Amino acid sequence: MTGCIVSYNIFASKDELAEYFGNLFKTRCGELLINKENIFIAISGGSTPNIYLKKLTEPKYLQAIEWSRIHFFFVDERMVNPTEPESNYLSIKEILFKKILIPEENIHRIKGEIVPQLEVQRYANEIVNNVGKKRDNLPEFDWILLGMGSDGHTASIFPNTELKFESHNITAVSRKPGSDQIRITITENIINNADFVTFVITGREKADTVFEVLKGNKEIYPAGRINPKDGNLEFLLDQDAASILIEKDKQ
Repeated sequence: MTGCIVSYNIFASKDELAEYFGNLFKTRCGELLINKENIFIAISGGSTPNIYLKKLTEPKYLQAIEWSRIHFFFVDERMVNPTEPESNYLSIKEILFKKILIPEENIHRIKGEIVPQLEVQRYANEIVNNVGKKRDNLPEFDWILLGMGSDGHTASIFPNTELKFESHNITAVSRKPGSDQIRITITENIINNADFVTFVITGREKADTVFEVLKGNKEIYPAGRINPKDGNLEFLLDQDAASILIEKDKQ
């Protein structure tokens, strides 16, 4: 594989998108596990994962996936206690982890209750020590699942903010613009080192940004700077999120 392969799929509804994702997850994990003992996936928090991660708990997916051979990491996390509603870990635990047969040691959470300057280094080390496959001396995730905000942010990488990269560009401390909310995020460097990167984006409020990221002035948006150096980049969009893209393609 050389260079980045980009594709996008548009779905009539969120339910149709979720069904596609369920099949994609089952198939891709099965294919990856043919030649690997374990696979390493980084997942995002936010509202969109509620749609597609919940789908994986249906019997036809739940029973077909070898959960014990998947290691889950987090793309980002708010620096809050893991029992608080804002915790990405808590939301995904409730949606997915409590319903699958997965060893506790396969879930690698960012510890939002720890001092950020310490946790950013600890989590970088956890990634390095577990994700054995490397490219350019950086950990190479098998798959990273991302969302995107209407402002074009992804992970906790926000527009017009300079991240202080730490631990060889693996993780960084981030602050959400307009608030004092501190987060830890994996960096563009790590995302762009993955084999597969999948954006799942829904909602009409994101339509303008989706078009720019795919067809326009993408470099001004963090999501537009995601370009796996030697992997696959795919966008799964509902019709609302893709509405301007659809309209422009007709012209």
